[in-house]
Amino acid sequence: MARFLLMSAPVPGHYLPLQPIVRELLGRGHELAWITGRAYQAHVEELGARFAPIPRRIDTSIKETYDLFPKLRELQGLAQTRYYLRRVFLGPCLEETAVINDLLADYPADCFLGDNAVFAPFFKAEKLGRPRAMIAVLPCGLPSRDVAPFGLGFSPSSSMFGRLRNRLLTTLVYSFLLRDFNRAANEVRCTLGLAPLQGPFLVDAWHTLDLILQFGTPAFEYPRSDLPDHVRFIGPVQPPPVADYQPPNWWPDLDRYAHVVLVNQGTVSMDTADLLLPALEGLREEELLVIAVPLGPEQAAVLPPNARGAPFIPFAELLPHVDVMVTNGGYGGTQLALAHGIPLVVAGNTDDKMEVAARVSWSGAGINLRKKRPSATAVRAAVREVLVDPAYRASAQHIAQDFARYDASLRAADLLEELLNAYKT
Repeated sequence: MARFLLMSAPVPGHYLPLQPIVRELLGRGHELAWITGRAYQAHVEELGARFAPIPRRIDTSIKETYDLFPKLRELQGLAQTRYYLRRVFLGPCLEETAVINDLLADYPADCFLGDNAVFAPFFKAEKLGRPRAMIAVLPCGLPSRDVAPFGLGFSPSSSMFGRLRNRLLTTLVYSFLLRDFNRAANEVRCTLGLAPLQGPFLVDAWHTLDLILQFGTPAFEYPRSDLPDHVRFIGPVQPPPVADYQPPNWWPDLDRYAHVVLVNQGTVSMDTADLLLPALEGLREEELLVIAVPLGPEQAAVLPPNARGAPFIPFAELLPHVDVMVTNGGYGGTQLALAHGIPLVVAGNTDDKMEVAARVSWSGAGINLRKKRPSATAVRAAVREVLVDPAYRASAQHIAQDFARYDASLRAADLLEELLNAYKT
């Protein structure tokens, strides 16, 4: 049996998808220590894992991400990606390494795990010569000759001109626009006793990992003819079960309307004026039921007659009733909708959301509104189009069929055990 050390960003979209994998590893008799946000300590310990807190100054489980890093509100697209990389992901790396070192004093980890938002566990594993695996909770960001750099929201292209575009953009973004980040990342590596990477950091770093467990499947990810063997799809996000859920008193309304539209504001960038309020306004006169999540008391007081809502509803319970999901493009929520064959309307251009929205459009499973705060008219028109054009649902159901071939927790645990066995030999 092995000891795993896992570090993940302290936000729901990074923490929740990892729970089933952790549960599976523990169920197989392995040990696991999880470094994450303080708000999750009870959950981590209830699973049977050992908990250690992430540095407080970046603990977005106790303070919302955009409040802890207010500069993010001013940025979008590549500028926001650069800020995330430099200030949010890399900036705390030495402090995070100190947390890992404290943990290792009486917990000699055999394998180091992390999500897309951390560097410390991978650097530490490299220094110790231990296996290291990323559990990728965002769309695949691996540079490729067939795709543009992550964060631009461009569709893939493997044509001659498309590959030329991709190569030029890759050089521009990773070598020039991110040169300050490349330098800073190598400075951190040197501080930790590691050799600097010779090429652009975000091009080379993917190949220093032993394994990348990529949430999703090929049906909802851009094809890459040069995808390395150590990148393995594990299937869609699986929500942890919610015990003893008591549905709200309006739950029977789900069966009284011909169509149900779910509007999901997500768990990061949660300003309801961005999407939830325009969607409620745009759909208020439509002959359908609108479910708004998460819904605070301020919005609940002014719901139109055809709308319901709640601060939280487990999607496993709700999605079987939903015909269209309107979302700001969170990767986890989008995958959950597609796992049920539900087409989407996506409005988001911050964080990783422009990449999620671009994949929805590319796959034919929905409409990309290409902005963070669409008009009520734009939301209404998109929902009408998705409801009347069967091609969107057909594409979503195709993805659902591909998703159904995978069990993310089982596949991830199997691949991690294979990695450990390979290191032993």
